[in-house]
Amino acid sequence: MARILIVEDEEKIARFVTLELEHEGYQVEHAADGRTAVDLALERDYDLILLDVLLPQLNGMEVLRRVRKHKDVPVIMVTARDAVMDKVAGLDAGADHYLTKPFTQKQFDQAMDRVMDTIRQRHSKKIIFRLVGGGIQVEEVNNLLFVESNGHVQQVHTHDGSILETRQSLSALLQTFESIVPGQFVSPGKGYIVNQSAIHIIKSEYIEVKGHKIPLAKRKYRQFQEDYFKFIFQKDA
Repeated sequence: MARILIVEDEEKIARFVTLELEHEGYQVEHAADGRTAVDLALERDYDLILLDVLLPQLNGMEVLRRVRKHKDVPVIMVTARDAVMDKVAGLDAGADHYLTKPFTQKQFDQAMDRVMDTIRQRHSKKIIFRLVGGGIQVEEVNNLLFVESNGHVQQVHTHDGSILETRQSLSALLQTFESIVPGQFVSPGKGYIVNQSAIHIIKSEYIEVKGHKIPLAKRKYRQFQEDYFKFIFQKDA
């Protein structure tokens, strides 16, 4: 479970963000001033810090500078509207992303989606899915068999027979897989992504993955077979 530190002195904003993150399955801790934030950030390991610029005792920029001397945790800075100088200073100090007050639910979700990639990279060979209906789930990539598109929902099939559902697009998922385990996940045809390590049979019209027959585009058959053998031989080398 990802752990997030919210550094915010406005109680309403802190409460809103905490409830949203806890609903998504994160473990959330809160600091209302800069000094407490620095102490917590240096004492504990966080996957993300959501950091306001205007804080009592130490401002957000100083908090960021002190934390950056010791930790490489991803940081989203929360700035006032049109605070261009804050954004420039924050980039210089090492911020990863920004939210501008007042922010909407959509803007908050977009910021969390962007930083999800950063968090994912901290979990080697793992991927984080934002689940349909709320919540997140971390999975080992080798535990995944294939992904099947079902309208706007992608169904992720795992070795233990469970199915995860996410709204992230197939193309975005394929890019994520490629960044974690290059060449391991491929598309045999429209609407599918397959883990090559899980393939048992390759036919001209389908491939078989743990009893599931997945359509293989005829035009892709020869190239798919060649790429599969290259992957297997490189893996075993």
